[in-house]
Amino acid sequence: MTELVKVLMRRDGLTREEAEELRREMQERMNDGEDPEEILLEEGLELDYFMDLLPDNPLCIS
Repeated sequence: MTELVKVLMRRDGLTREEAEELRREMQERMNDGEDPEEILLEEGLELDYFMDLLPDNPLCIS
């Protein structure tokens, strides 16, 4: 569970499933080209949560 999901649950009283769904919706918007900063600000969140919008299993290149 990401910090973003924890904050949404605590702040908005969402269930884990609801918070995860909202996170997925924000990820989809970002993947569709929307500015992640705008997405987070619209949800009343700080840019600090940007990393939580990245895919769960990002491809690691070393």
